[in-house]
Amino acid sequence: MKPLVANLHSINFQKKNRSPDAPQVVTGVINSDGSIKLDWNAVLKAKAYLIHYADANKTDPHDAKYMGYTETNSWTLATAHVPTLVTGDKIYFYVQTYNVVAPSGTTEVEKAAALHDADNITGSAWSTPTILTKN
Repeated sequence: MKPLVANLHSINFQKKNRSPDAPQVVTGVINSDGSIKLDWNAVLKAKAYLIHYADANKTDPHDAKYMGYTETNSWTLATAHVPTLVTGDKIYFYVQTYNVVAPSGTTEVEKAAALHDADNITGSAWSTPTILTKN
């Protein structure tokens, strides 16, 4: 099964007036079943979080073409949606906060795309990368 993917037309890392702040402490683990779990400290005024990630060993944030969505400070990427990883591969995750929930969508991908692509909604800067290595 392919990773969760949303159509990203462009990524603007320089939007102004971001609120709330990006999460400062993001931790993650690749579980024994192959799923990936991320946790971070809750961010004041954050109502939703977008998780950005790419295929294995892609270090440039502009390559983070996949997105996840959650309204809590924890997120799990199901095994079926994890990009192919072999021993030693690294996967980079970035978390972004929003002070509103997704304006539309029923699936995680639809909600992520709706929030990301909305013209009148601006998210925070992205967190520093959380880098997980496949053992």
